[in-house]
Amino acid sequence: MKRLHVSPNGLTTLLSTQHAFPLVSIQFWVQTGSVHEGRHLGAGLSHLVEHMVFKGTQEYGGKELGERVPALGGQWNAYTSSDRTVYYIDGPSAHWREFLHLLTQLVFFPSFPEGEFARECDTIRREMAMYDDDPQDTAFRALIGTLYKAHPRRLPVIGTRAAFDTLTCADVAAYHRERYVPSNVFVSIAGDVPPEELAAAIDAEMAAVPAAPVTSPAHAREQRQWGPRLHRLEFAQPTSSLMLAWRIPHSSHPDAAALTLLSAILGDGRSAWLYKAFHDEEGLAHDISVTLIPDRDGEGAFVIDADTDREDRDCLRDALLAYVAALPDQPMPLWEAALARALRQLRTQRLGTLSTVQGLAATQGLAWFLTRNADCMDEWHDALRRVTPQELLRVVRDYFTPERLVEVSVDPLGTNPQEAADDAAARLAPAEVHELGNGLRLVTRVDRRVPMVHASLAMGAGCATESAAKAGLNSLLSECLLKGTATRSSAEVADALESLGGSLSSSAGNNSLSLSARCLSEDADTLLELLADIVLHPSFPAEAVETEKDAMVADIREEEEDPAGRAFRHLRAISYGGVSYGHTTAGTEASVRSLTRGDLVAQHARLACGRNMVLSLAGDFDPAALRARVAELFATLPGGRPVEREATPAHRAVEAHLECDKAQAVLALSMPGLTALDDTLILQLLFEEWCRDMSGPVFMEIREKRGLAYYASAADMLGCDAGSLFFYVGTAPESLAEARRVLEELLARLAAEGMPAGALERARATLLSSRRFARQSCRKLCTTAAIDTLLGKGANHAQEVTERLQHVTLAEVNTLIARLLDPAAPRAWVSVGKGVNS
Repeated sequence: MKRLHVSPNGLTTLLSTQHAFPLVSIQFWVQTGSVHEGRHLGAGLSHLVEHMVFKGTQEYGGKELGERVPALGGQWNAYTSSDRTVYYIDGPSAHWREFLHLLTQLVFFPSFPEGEFARECDTIRREMAMYDDDPQDTAFRALIGTLYKAHPRRLPVIGTRAAFDTLTCADVAAYHRERYVPSNVFVSIAGDVPPEELAAAIDAEMAAVPAAPVTSPAHAREQRQWGPRLHRLEFAQPTSSLMLAWRIPHSSHPDAAALTLLSAILGDGRSAWLYKAFHDEEGLAHDISVTLIPDRDGEGAFVIDADTDREDRDCLRDALLAYVAALPDQPMPLWEAALARALRQLRTQRLGTLSTVQGLAATQGLAWFLTRNADCMDEWHDALRRVTPQELLRVVRDYFTPERLVEVSVDPLGTNPQEAADDAAARLAPAEVHELGNGLRLVTRVDRRVPMVHASLAMGAGCATESAAKAGLNSLLSECLLKGTATRSSAEVADALESLGGSLSSSAGNNSLSLSARCLSEDADTLLELLADIVLHPSFPAEAVETEKDAMVADIREEEEDPAGRAFRHLRAISYGGVSYGHTTAGTEASVRSLTRGDLVAQHARLACGRNMVLSLAGDFDPAALRARVAELFATLPGGRPVEREATPAHRAVEAHLECDKAQAVLALSMPGLTALDDTLILQLLFEEWCRDMSGPVFMEIREKRGLAYYASAADMLGCDAGSLFFYVGTAPESLAEARRVLEELLARLAAEGMPAGALERARATLLSSRRFARQSCRKLCTTAAIDTLLGKGANHAQEVTERLQHVTLAEVNTLIARLLDPAAPRAWVSVGKGVNS
């Protein structure tokens, strides 16, 4: 149920009550962004304000803020765009009043401490450098800068370095006074909150916030584009990013619904027309999709985004333009079928979003932000249903014209010599496990919140089932399983499910290979029949195998250009000598190039057997009927045996230094950690959570206190017979040695002193909250149950861990910390940056 409340000072609050889970999402939407910065336009002032409000308020210090929300089980953050800044807390609804108070303090009463200003500016400068190293961000900024020549949207939200360096702390405070007023802010809340109590609480919070007018600066008017625009840019990346964009009307235009559906038909999913034509059939694109860039007032853009080899760029561009020009010639029955499929896809996406309080609050907030109509999303979906195939043909003719076209490409360096110039969770029924005669374990969990079915089929696999020479085999297998069966082509596999509004994907991890699918409940039989066909009768077409190998190699090359990706890839290799978990799921360029169709057939025969597989089903269905159908469909699956894994050698003490000509450098450390099967793994997860937290020791010591890094955190690798604990720092090349020294000192101190009691409770609250949010997601429950059952931990292991988490003691955690951080334990170090070998 939606409710709207307006406080005396003009602040509007929207509430959608949802009592399925004891959770709440509270979002403060400030209607100000980079386009509203007036005389500071292009400086990133809105983004800087977002950073600075977290440094303290009139009531709380920055450290207290950082500790209070996690201690209550809350997860909070903020983001800034061109036209809005949003602050939010997601957490247990029992603490909604305090979350509301904390956000009110954050948004309306920041203290802007002068002592934090210079440090936070340095942090944002590092963030700028990180974006400058990111090829996707570079491509997006190139596109926006070509689409908009006068409008402030052409400028990066984070600002340009020259303009940013002119800002002062007084500028931050003045901008906040002008823009952060009740009439320019609204609150979107979803979850288990009593409406009457909320209205009174909001009014009490707002009593100290006076009403004030807000004036938005005038924007330069974007002039009409009279002909095609072209922009080429070179960047250190192995492939070309090609974007073709056509200008479209604002998001409230009558044609917006038809353009949205057209984007889904052309670019959403493996059965999308462009993916089938240019990835599956022509092999010109490693990946291809469609994105809409909306605008409330002016023109937006319809963008085809493709990744291709540089030598194929112009051929792909010409083929795409010819394809778009021929769209009106496609037969009407094809348009009718595609329209029906797109409508079902959008319906399932909407249902998925509305099943979580985070998604509900964000959807409600966006609706109000765009239209001031809390029910506009219902109206929007009605408008989608009214779109006809004839309207789709008309918008193609109206908008896909040469004078509206913008072409941007970001190409490898040196390739453009002439041109080089972005309480309900507990009520969920436990999972049930049934073993079929061939050993296939079937996990079922009924969840009737929305009429959907999720399926996750997991096979025992992972790095330890590949040799170093064949690394990446499971990843290639996961992709090629979707490329056709004995009776279905790749396109027919995609069409079979996506025509019903469903989705199908695959992935290969450290320990397993998974197929995941979802559909409406009424289509569950089709989903199961398709999964069985894929698992039992894959065809592995030779052409598709080569296409996917090319795509994997392109991804490997791109990762090698990213300092962090390169560091972690190399860290695993030196830690375990390139054996078992010493190589990554992606493999190397050489190993992937060596893979053959015969390798796939042999690996499939090893993995696809009953005693090496788990099928997990979750959602709204009759479990007895689905069990019978699964037994029928998988009757011919061989029993086999669990896959054999290569033993992982002991973790090694070693270090490596890799040269990388980037503005940012990365320092990464690996040490022995717990395995995925360790009964005490929750203790390590609590320690990791503390080390990842922005109020935790790694972030506070290295970034906040020493100012050495933009990011500093921890991670892990969990294998069946090995595990690694990672610490990593993104810093400047000249600061690598100092960052290492500080990190070593910090780890020695943590080994000796352990984790404070307060830190344990904050980490415990954060993990408990994260697990409650995860239980909202039927998809996550399904996937987790499949993997946990496959690894022998049990289908209800996640819930058991949640219960165990509530009783962990400080002594248990600190005993493990001392063991993990023992200076005598082997450690592997990798540094990646400019001049590290000099």
